[in-house]
Amino acid sequence: MAKVVVLGATGLFGGHLARQLAARPDIELIVAGRTAAPLEQLAQELGATALVMDRATPEPLMELAPFAVVDCSGPFQTYGAEPYAFAKAVLAAGAHYLDIADSPDFVAGITTQDDVACDMGVTAWSGASTTPALTSSIAADLVDGLEDIALIETAILPGNRTKRGVSVMRAILGQVGQPFRLRRGGRDETVRGWSRTRKVALKVGTQSVSPRRAAIVNTADRLLADHFDAQTVTPRAGLELGLFHRTLSIAGLTRLRLDRLARPLLRLADLFRQAGTDVGGMRVRVIGRNAGQIEERVWDMILPDGNGPKTPVQPVMILLDDLLKGQGAPGARPAIGVITRQWAEAQLDKIGARNERRDRIITPIFERALGDDFRALAPQVQDLHRPAHIARYVGEAEVETATSLPARIAAYIGGFPLGGGIVPAEVTIEADGDAETWTREMGHKTFRSTLRYDGTKMTERFGPLLFDLDLHVENGALRFPVTRGRAFGLLPIPRWMTPVSTTSETADAQGRFRFDVRLTLPWGPLIVHYKGYLEPTC
Repeated sequence: MAKVVVLGATGLFGGHLARQLAARPDIELIVAGRTAAPLEQLAQELGATALVMDRATPEPLMELAPFAVVDCSGPFQTYGAEPYAFAKAVLAAGAHYLDIADSPDFVAGITTQDDVACDMGVTAWSGASTTPALTSSIAADLVDGLEDIALIETAILPGNRTKRGVSVMRAILGQVGQPFRLRRGGRDETVRGWSRTRKVALKVGTQSVSPRRAAIVNTADRLLADHFDAQTVTPRAGLELGLFHRTLSIAGLTRLRLDRLARPLLRLADLFRQAGTDVGGMRVRVIGRNAGQIEERVWDMILPDGNGPKTPVQPVMILLDDLLKGQGAPGARPAIGVITRQWAEAQLDKIGARNERRDRIITPIFERALGDDFRALAPQVQDLHRPAHIARYVGEAEVETATSLPARIAAYIGGFPLGGGIVPAEVTIEADGDAETWTREMGHKTFRSTLRYDGTKMTERFGPLLFDLDLHVENGALRFPVTRGRAFGLLPIPRWMTPVSTTSETADAQGRFRFDVRLTLPWGPLIVHYKGYLEPTC
């Protein structure tokens, strides 16, 4: 039998792994940790050997000459100045090493131990967990055949009644409000943990889960950007109870380190354990282009009966099987793309998971709103209005601003520039579902609007102001005059106060997209006039 050591076996995830391994007749299980009493109790329950040890002093473990060691302790981002000292000691002793880390820096850095692993003829896989091992296996299946990958989005959504551990709580709290770099629209941008929440509704067959909030988090799924050459990667996680999720989002605005409060906050959260459900799940969503069309491919998993915490260790089970069969190539690397979707689903089936893949063609909102008239536009205009997810354009704009007091007030409320001249221009379009968010940077001014198509009409929101647009094509140019306006989505704006929009989008002789947007008050004063050209950044 092969000796397999589980470090952190009395923890939430390590305990699930130990119980699964204990049922294997080909494995001699050794449960390891720092506290003797719970270790000995677990060892007696499972018929395993208990080993009291600390990661900083691995010598007692090495004397056992294990086949493989799995580190389930964590949080891995807190391993100090020499984060791979334990992994190096395991590899140097001739044992395989796996961990369930989801810290992107830790997972990526395991390659520093590649020489040691190769010299000893053993394998190290970091991140053999939900992220990135499981998510990357699903993403690899979803991106197959796509010519251009615009988005990979992952979402981990546990049920509130699911058991939580201190290490998990500490890892979550440690990144609330903290900045990190994330690939968005082909470039790395700074975002903050537990921000930019959206709702995700899981569905498998006839079973569905009520929409849950999911915020951006800093996990090893960040590494999928380079692995799959994706323009945008968005890792998300959420809490089932909206109160808890919103509290973390608000706490993120303070940018205080909350991980020190992990134990008291875990006790507080446990008081609400009977709220919500024991149903958890996850989603992997990909958007890309295929034969000129935009495709969305979604994989949903629903896991009932409080089995969610068993998910992170299932990739370990798959990879250990590979090692036992002698199929693991020597070296140290992140566990990205090392298992297939078929292997993952077969393993997840053992813990009661149900999953489903759904594909659909996406038609961008301008193309849907214009119908056949969309094809009458210049190719440059069509291309700009067919973003798969995030599209960036740069160029130049000439800005003319308001001079009268009423017009300047209107410009201020709408967020328009108050200073004019010829300035650099950059426009970022972020499409998702029935909406597109346009972020325009002209000179030193940034202003945003959200365009939305509900199947009958196009609207555009500037701050608290919402306008209905008469979108149409005239002499090959795209025009969208304002037909009516509302403040805060409810209060009608009188006709005598509704801005007049004279907007034109065309292409010039140089093959560039050209825009000309002029907004005035009904009685004539200029609010803003900006015109110029844009070209795609890539």
